[in-house]
Amino acid sequence: MPSTLPTLDQRIDKRKVELLFENVLVSQAFSIVNATIVVLLRYDEQPIEMLIWLSWVMLAVALRLSAAHLFKTRRDQLSDRKWIRLKGALALLSGLIWGAGGALILRTGSPWAVMVSAFTIAGMSAAAVPLLSAELEIYVVYATAMLAPCLIALLTLPFTKWTATVILMTVLFWVTLMSSARRFANALKREVEREAELAVARDLAEEASRAKTAFLTNMSHEIRTPMNGLLGIAEALNLTELGDKEAELVAVLGRSGRSMMAVLDQILNFSQLESGHYQIARQQCSPAALVGDVVRMYEAAARLKGLDLHHDLAPDVPEYVLSSPQDISNVMTILVGNAVKFTDSGSIDLAVWSGRQDGRDMLYISVADTGPGIDEPAQGKLFTPFTQADDSLTRGFGGVGLGLATARRIAELMGGRIDVESTPGQGSRFFFAVPVTLL
Repeated sequence: MPSTLPTLDQRIDKRKVELLFENVLVSQAFSIVNATIVVLLRYDEQPIEMLIWLSWVMLAVALRLSAAHLFKTRRDQLSDRKWIRLKGALALLSGLIWGAGGALILRTGSPWAVMVSAFTIAGMSAAAVPLLSAELEIYVVYATAMLAPCLIALLTLPFTKWTATVILMTVLFWVTLMSSARRFANALKREVEREAELAVARDLAEEASRAKTAFLTNMSHEIRTPMNGLLGIAEALNLTELGDKEAELVAVLGRSGRSMMAVLDQILNFSQLESGHYQIARQQCSPAALVGDVVRMYEAAARLKGLDLHHDLAPDVPEYVLSSPQDISNVMTILVGNAVKFTDSGSIDLAVWSGRQDGRDMLYISVADTGPGIDEPAQGKLFTPFTQADDSLTRGFGGVGLGLATARRIAELMGGRIDVESTPGQGSRFFFAVPVTLL
């Protein structure tokens, strides 16, 4: 399997950088509002200092908004780790600017200045916990750059009960913030890791599915070519004079070859459906002609088993509709073929009628049999690929368990659905509903 999928660490970094660059506009608006309030409150006492500081705050805001825009428009130009380092550098710059502003105010020593600075710095540093803790180191750098200058400024003031109390509260607040940020970061890390692990598992499963589909397609084509040759030889031998034993052997060869070709067709159809390359080709078609073709296909097989194969076309079925005749025929062939295969006695009834559902014209097809029936638990896995309701059926009747899975996927691609009703010992009824355009 090609090793082109992102590693778990790469996925974690990808999610981290997405979280770091979320809500940048809101956070920077909050920063501008806070800075403006501080300037208005302190302008009379420190006009020049406040204007210079506000200009630095606006510069940091502009840089962070520019980085967010670049991330949104040119993300692929840098690796996730480089984006994280850029975010860290801008957070450091912003933290230093706010820390310098706080220290500038605190140096005045007035209780009013201390209160303004404390509330502002506390609010900014606390609000950054959910915004920057995706990468804990970034938050630690930001909070330290913001709080350390304030603490230094407090330590340069005359030592009083007031300053001692503020210093103690600042240290306690710092410790509490670091603890909260660490817990938040750990919880976020676990969530991001779970998301990344699920994404890795999903991608590996999809890669395996694509590899399986490619293998099935290639093998089916490889087997189909020599099988066509064998069928051609069998048909050629049928045209020669053969003894009874030889004729019987050639007939067995032909039946076996056609059975193998049917299995290959199912595998090819299913691999196309899984790979997303299956095309629905809509064109004018006759429901009556499609039903007639399917009935003629299975009349002989039903007669050999002593089964009555009935078909009923309701009078309201239009003569022509616009749909995909090949796909309608494929689904009917699967449903009728299964009914003939698994029914040992009784009858098979193919019914077709039309109607409207959710504002759409619909064609309804029902295939009912008097076979063994299917219990409710087994019905749940009927449409699962490579699965049959009863594993013993595979041994008794053959098949790879792709028919109904293919039929359901075709029905869903056409905008329709397939359902089943069944009672053990009484038989089964499959319903196929497909939207059509009346002509």
